[in-house]
Amino acid sequence: ASRLSELLSDGGVEGYAKAITPRTFQFPQDHGPHAEFRNEWWYITGNLDGNKGERFGYELTIFRFSLTPFDDSDVLSSWQSNQVYVGHFAITDVGAEKFHVAQRYSRGSVGLAGARADPFRVWLDDWSVEAAGDEGDSLRWRLRAQDSDVELNLDLRSLKAPVLNGEGGLSRKSAEPGNASYYYSLTRLQTGIEDQTFSVSGQSWLDREWSSSALSSEQRGWDWFALQLSDGSELMFYQLRHNDGSVDRHSAGTWNDADGNAIYLGYDDVALSVTDQWINEQGSKYPAAWQLSIPALNVTFEILPVMAEQELVTNVRYWEGAVDVTGSANGEPLVGRGYVELTGYAENPP
Repeated sequence: ASRLSELLSDGGVEGYAKAITPRTFQFPQDHGPHAEFRNEWWYITGNLDGNKGERFGYELTIFRFSLTPFDDSDVLSSWQSNQVYVGHFAITDVGAEKFHVAQRYSRGSVGLAGARADPFRVWLDDWSVEAAGDEGDSLRWRLRAQDSDVELNLDLRSLKAPVLNGEGGLSRKSAEPGNASYYYSLTRLQTGIEDQTFSVSGQSWLDREWSSSALSSEQRGWDWFALQLSDGSELMFYQLRHNDGSVDRHSAGTWNDADGNAIYLGYDDVALSVTDQWINEQGSKYPAAWQLSIPALNVTFEILPVMAEQELVTNVRYWEGAVDVTGSANGEPLVGRGYVELTGYAENPP
């Protein structure tokens, strides 16, 4: 199993809060940290077009991990922290057929890394996502990341309200009580930046989860899809896999229609099949094309990566990349873009 799967397994959760029952979400507070839980992440992906016809995909993810249950009474120094922050940053340059990956770590002390709710900000060194204006009717954030000669500086504006995934935001990952997360998404983030020499525009997606235990020991990884479609709707779906490769019945997702009405999707609601593979240099086999259908919604898709080589080799080896979508809904043509994440496939993780 991947090391990310190990981090999310059921070991070492004594003293942490668990996601067991649905809760009331409050925004903007829930954009900030939840220190009573063992881990959480701010996961942003997007597809962008340059002003000269360029095509890019990007990922910026900041993870927070607690090494011990939260207790501020034992803090003796401003350098002391039980919080570890990990960041992954990736750029897909489709025209140049290049994939750039960077990773960072830091303790959550003396301003090196951290998260707060008011005003919202999460950061790791000079990588950050932060509020860029009042919450008001539309959330506005600024995203910054750079590594070597690759840099992002983006404005994000949410066109839709947060979508609660699972049972009112409680996303169960296995039958064991507490093997779940609190999970919401911002599925339509208008994205862009302009300066004197270069501009990009497109759509981004935020996934927010926090938990103390999500996967069971019988689960190896997942295939996660976040798709933004031309009719204004979005689809999030994750297919959980057992160690033997079979599909777990806790696989689930959310269909968010153009008006922001969310429909829960269970294991039996989505048919997903792999139609192609990509093999990395170590011989690990990843899915590389899919057919996905939702019979009750009369929706059928074909999903293809914009590039085969979008594997991140970090402390965890996994594939995450930009994809294109073609298909139909109720007999009408439908296209879109999105991101897919594949974990637990690497035979030789770093």
